Amino acid sequence: MRLGLILLSLLGLFSSSYHLQGPEPYDPPVAPMPPLQDLGLAGPIRTLIIDPGHGGKDPGAVGGDTYEKDVTLGVGLKLKEIVNQNLPQVKVVMTRESDEFIPLYARGEIAQENNGDFFISIHCNGIENKHSHGAETYILGVNKGQENYERIIEENQAVLFEDNFGKFYGGFNPRSAEANILFDLTSDALRSESKHLAEKVQIHYAEAKGRNNRGVKQAPFIVLYMCGMPAILTEIGFITNDKEEAFLRSEEGQEMVANGLYRSIEAYNQEFQ
Repeated sequence: MRLGLILLSLLGLFSSSYHLQGPEPYDPPVAPMPPLQDLGLAGPIRTLIIDPGHGGKDPGAVGGDTYEKDVTLGVGLKLKEIVNQNLPQVKVVMTRESDEFIPLYARGEIAQENNGDFFISIHCNGIENKHSHGAETYILGVNKGQENYERIIEENQAVLFEDNFGKFYGGFNPRSAEANILFDLTSDALRSESKHLAEKVQIHYAEAKGRNNRGVKQAPFIVLYMCGMPAILTEIGFITNDKEEAFLRSEEGQEMVANGLYRSIEAYNQEFQ
């Protein structure tokens, strides 16, 4: 079924007065996690799709003198290198390896054509409040309230850089608040896998120089919907915060983020041994 038909059928379930405030962190687990088979997880990651956000004519968020697209590519390439060196059994596929524009639907196609097991989309946060800092990781879902909802809309507006974007998204309007609440369409199994890795990512971020852990959240990101597999979108820091911008554009900062993601993947796979 086309995405547009899904959206149209679901729009009737929501009144025009329903306004989404944004995602909220999950409550931390109060008991040990159950065995992975009880979570419905399919197995270890054998093919990893790394998706550096934005690129080419789409710069993403902009800091003082830093583009999101450059940071995400740097981290993505470093993550690929670390995984290749330490997890040779894992095949790594990049959605882009240079400063080029890749439509959101094409990123999903790349993931599916390569039979990906997990999709990791790398992004930088941006917000008017320059004091906001830290990292947060999203899975696909409906938001319940969060400060940075406009940033979520901006991420989805990447489709506006695409030629004839309506052809590929069934008339989806990324500027519509009502449209952006309709992506809670994943199965429980995909959600469990996504959330499980997302929690590990946040733990390893927090261990890196005491970085602020903003938690695991859920949001209606188009790129997570289009890939059709367990997926996370990780906002590795605020490019609009002067200190974090300096961290994110530095080799050391990008290495630390990439290592945190690698350790999360390694820990995830070890649970299947």
